[in-house]
Amino acid sequence: MTQKRLVVLDVLRGLALLLIIIRHFIEHFGLFAPPDMPIVELDELDRQIVGLSHLLISGKAYSVFALLFGLSFYIQMHNREQVGIDYRGRFFWRMLVLLMIGFLHSLIYKGDILHIYALLSLPVIALYKVKTRYLWIIAGLLVIQIPIVYQIICTFISSDYQLVKPFSGLYFSGNEVYSAGTLGEVVQYNLWRSRISLWVWTFSNGRFFQLVMLFIVGIILGRKGVFKNIQAKSRGFTAALFLSIGLVFLLRMLSHQLSTLELTTFQQDLFYTLLTSYNNLIVTTGYISISVLLYIKFNNAYLTKLFATYGKMSLTNYVAQAVIGVFVFYGFGLGMYHYLGATLSLLLAFVVFVSQLIFSKVWSNWFAYGPLEWFWRCATNMDFKIPLRREMYLSENIVSRNAEA
Repeated sequence: MTQKRLVVLDVLRGLALLLIIIRHFIEHFGLFAPPDMPIVELDELDRQIVGLSHLLISGKAYSVFALLFGLSFYIQMHNREQVGIDYRGRFFWRMLVLLMIGFLHSLIYKGDILHIYALLSLPVIALYKVKTRYLWIIAGLLVIQIPIVYQIICTFISSDYQLVKPFSGLYFSGNEVYSAGTLGEVVQYNLWRSRISLWVWTFSNGRFFQLVMLFIVGIILGRKGVFKNIQAKSRGFTAALFLSIGLVFLLRMLSHQLSTLELTTFQQDLFYTLLTSYNNLIVTTGYISISVLLYIKFNNAYLTKLFATYGKMSLTNYVAQAVIGVFVFYGFGLGMYHYLGATLSLLLAFVVFVSQLIFSKVWSNWFAYGPLEWFWRCATNMDFKIPLRREMYLSENIVSRNAEA
C-alpha cells in the first residue's frame, strides 16, 4: 500500500521555492549587471538586500530541495519494495527523464539545478541497500569537503601553490548575451558555455559533494521516519534549531579569528568557501527545523495549506519562475534589468510568488498533478493515460482501493 503523503514535505518544498524565487529575482536570473536606468535610486538599500539574500538564502534553498530529493527517493523505493517491486531501474529512468527536463530548462536559464540533481542522483541509487552506518560514514566524508581541505593544506606546504580553474572566466561572460542577445543567442550560449561555467563553479564551491551528501542524509532520515508523526518529535526539532543557531555563531567566531591571521588571498578564499559550505548546511538545518515546528503549530492554517499546494507543484513552479524571470529581465524580453535594482526586484519576486500561489491553488482544484509533475509521472511509467483531471484520478483510486479490498 502507498504511504499517506507527508504534507509537511510539500510545505518545505514551498519554502525552498520561495527562497529560490527571491534569490533569483534579486540576481536577475544570472544577468549580473546593476540597473543603468533605475526607476528609483535605492543604491544603499539594494546593497543591503543583496548582502542579506546572500547571507540568508544563497546555497540554502537548494540544500533543502536536495535533502527532500533524497527523502523522496527513499519513499518511492520503499513504497514499491513493500509490494515486492525493485524500483531502482525505474528510478534510474525517472532521473533520465528529469535530466531531459532540466536540460531543456537550462537552455533558457543557465542556473538550472534539475539536470545536476538528476546526474548526481544516479550513483546514489546504488546506495539504497547500503547499511545506515556506512551511509553516515560516506556522508561524513562528503561533508568534510576533502578537495578544498587538500588545497588549503597545499597552500601551507608550498607558498607558490595555486589552483587553476579551467573555464572559470565563462561564469560572468553571459552578461552581454543575456542583456542584448536574441532568444536564439541565449540558447546557443547556454548550450555549452554557461553549462561548463556552472559545473566548474558548482564543483569549486563544494556543491557537488554537498548535494550528494544531502541526498544520502535524506535516505537516512526516511529510514528513521523522522518526518512521520512529527508532533511527537517537536523536542528533537527544537533541539536541532537551537543547535544550528549555536553552530552558526561558532562559525562566525571562527571566521573572525581567521580574518586576524596572515593569510594569502587564495588561502582566505579557500577558507571562506569551506566555512560557507558548512554554514549553508547548518542554516539549512535551522530552516527545516523551524519550518517543521511552525507546521506543527499551524498545520490547519490556510496559508500552510497554500504553501503545501504550492510545494506539491514544485517542479512546475520552479521551471515557471525561470521562464517568467528570464522574460522579464533579459534583453530579448522586457529588459527590466535596466530599471530594477535589488529592492524592486524583490518586490516583483513577491508578486510572482503570490501569483504562483493562486495559480497552484486554482489548478489543484481541478487537476491531480501540476503540468510538469503529470508529464514526469507519465514519462516515468511510460503511460500517458494517467488521469490528470482530479475527478478521474479520484475515481480510479476508489476503484483501485475497492479491488485491493
